[in-house]
Amino acid sequence: MELNPNHPVTRESHDLWHKVAALLVMQEGGHVTIPESEIRKLEGQAITIKFVDGVGIELNLVSMAEGERLAREAGGLPY
Repeated sequence: MELNPNHPVTRESHDLWHKVAALLVMQEGGHVTIPESEIRKLEGQAITIKFVDGVGIELNLVSMAEGERLAREAGGLPY
């Protein structure tokens, strides 16, 4: 679920998720198995994405409450 779908960063990164996932899989030798228990641990979490000039993409795992707060600050969710 995208909390801020109309934000320029969200729109620009929307079609990059598969590339980000591929880079993470490459770091693990080309294969990753994610146990269902690990996926359940992500409930209530959100990922923030930021394009950093000259660096690349910065991802952060935050609580859903923090993700919603950040989305409101960026104009994505109503206050």
